[in-house]
Amino acid sequence: MKRLCCLLLLLFFQLHLYAGPNRYVIETAYFHDDQQKHTLESAQAQTFTPYRGQLRLGFVGGETWIRIRLPAPLNTPATNSASPLVLKVEPYSLDSLAFFQHTAGTWSEQLGGELQPPKKKVCIELQHCFVFDASHADKDFAYLKVETTAVRIIRTDVVTADEALTSSISAIKSVHAALNLSIALLILSVAFFVFERSRLLLAFCCFQTAVVLTICAFSGVFPQGWTFMTVVQANTVAGFGLVMRMAMTVLMAWIVVSAYKPSSTYEKWVAAVLGVCCFNLLLVFSGFETEAGLLNYFIGIVSPFIQIWGARTVREPMPGRWIFTAGWLLYFLIIVFGFPYNLGPQDWRDQYNFAQTSGDLRFNGIFIGSVVFWLVTTEKISRNKKKFLELQALKIQAAESKVHEEGLKERRDLIDMLTHELKTPLSTIKFALASLKRMAWVQGESTDRMLHINASVERMDAMIEHVALSNKIERTEARGLEENVSALELMNVVMQEYRDPDRFELDIQDGVMFRAAPHFLALIVENLVSNAVKYAAEGKIKITIHDETERLTSFRISNRVAADHHPDESRLFERYYRHPSFQNSPGMGIGLSLVHSAAQKMGAQVRYQKIDHDVVFEVRFPR
Repeated sequence: MKRLCCLLLLLFFQLHLYAGPNRYVIETAYFHDDQQKHTLESAQAQTFTPYRGQLRLGFVGGETWIRIRLPAPLNTPATNSASPLVLKVEPYSLDSLAFFQHTAGTWSEQLGGELQPPKKKVCIELQHCFVFDASHADKDFAYLKVETTAVRIIRTDVVTADEALTSSISAIKSVHAALNLSIALLILSVAFFVFERSRLLLAFCCFQTAVVLTICAFSGVFPQGWTFMTVVQANTVAGFGLVMRMAMTVLMAWIVVSAYKPSSTYEKWVAAVLGVCCFNLLLVFSGFETEAGLLNYFIGIVSPFIQIWGARTVREPMPGRWIFTAGWLLYFLIIVFGFPYNLGPQDWRDQYNFAQTSGDLRFNGIFIGSVVFWLVTTEKISRNKKKFLELQALKIQAAESKVHEEGLKERRDLIDMLTHELKTPLSTIKFALASLKRMAWVQGESTDRMLHINASVERMDAMIEHVALSNKIERTEARGLEENVSALELMNVVMQEYRDPDRFELDIQDGVMFRAAPHFLALIVENLVSNAVKYAAEGKIKITIHDETERLTSFRISNRVAADHHPDESRLFERYYRHPSFQNSPGMGIGLSLVHSAAQKMGAQVRYQKIDHDVVFEVRFPR
């Protein structure tokens, strides 16, 4: 990875010069007019400041006048040359140019610039060239007036027309290479986004679109074949592209950091920066491109500090944080060393050809694109690995569930076998007790002991029945066995088991029907009624059966209990739970658990309420 980063840096910072050494060394000086009030005649009377190389004034408005003269000793080659001399002015993003030269006693004017196409083209495309009459250059000065809303960096060279042609062809190749690479990255990012829906990829698609617009605007591609540029100026498109490029860079960084829970202060700062970017767009569309460029430069200086600080405040481990930090440090160095906002005619950076404008062709998105694709690919691999581990965990869980299910089946089979085997000797004991009771009755002996034995046998038999029934409910499906059961008929059958019908108070709606599996329905009703009879204190047992809605039938039973006999609600439907006061009474504490299990099988709901000294059970059956 480190080698890859180093290779990208070497590709990004191509330390070559745009053109070879100048054959003609020219004398240059400048005067800046903020108010745009000078004409050619008045400008000549101003004090010009000499400079060498390129003129760098930063973000300023107004007009800049440049005075140019060829030294006399260097005029001879041009005079004898078949190829005339040409004044080449760069970069192409300069809006309006006017070249004035004194020839034959009068001043001639040649126009150029991105927004002011020349009447006669000297260069092919993507450069501004003016024919330079060197016959009197050692005696008279030539003047160049420059207006632009971009960063004011002006390079003036005097070359032959043949050299200008070669340079123009080289510029066209560079622009096409940069544009093709940026468009290829845009297409690749869109393709990635189609298959891998990611916020980071979406932000990069917007970023790369802004990069393509910026390259087209700064390199002069739009005026060459885009007719709508007569309405929408290239400056507006360039400003829009620069602001969007900055905003999307900040947004992509936030998307990366936000996945690791940074501090809320960091997110507020990012929101503030994006808000400033929105304001900057308003400046661009309002015609304040110079002010927008200056504000965009300020955002570029502040953003690295915010992002590096945000990466240090994350509350979760952030893989590749050193790459993130190094990338923003590099970005900061490019801003500081590459986009000069200082006054002065010459700088040591000129000879190393650092990127000096936002429209530099090397800002084609390849560096950020490489990082984004690496992050997305890493995230995809991590997500696939996580899914694989989850799948493995599910397989292990399924295997454990299968083993558990086999254990449950074995336990159920064992219960079935034991209940069956216990029922046989109990039946024999009951038959023998019946014979002993008849004999004792004939011989006039007491039957109390045998009645006690019989009660114990009956209790054991009931316990075995409950265990067998519980086991049967667990493995039986109630769905699909539903029938219409008359509530009145069901309660008549249940009430036959009890010798004191006056103890019950029934309220059954006329014609009400249960839609349920008969076996499960009877189990629920019988257990609730027997439970109420067993634990009720004085007072009647109230049973109410009504249709609550067209799709719901309610069975409600309530009885009074002693104040200290209310059950523990948290353990009410727990198997084998019994109230401490009834531990010595017959029963296993399995009845309510059977009711709950059977209701779940049927899709019914069981609810318990305590109203004063009454306990209320309600079962709602779906229809």
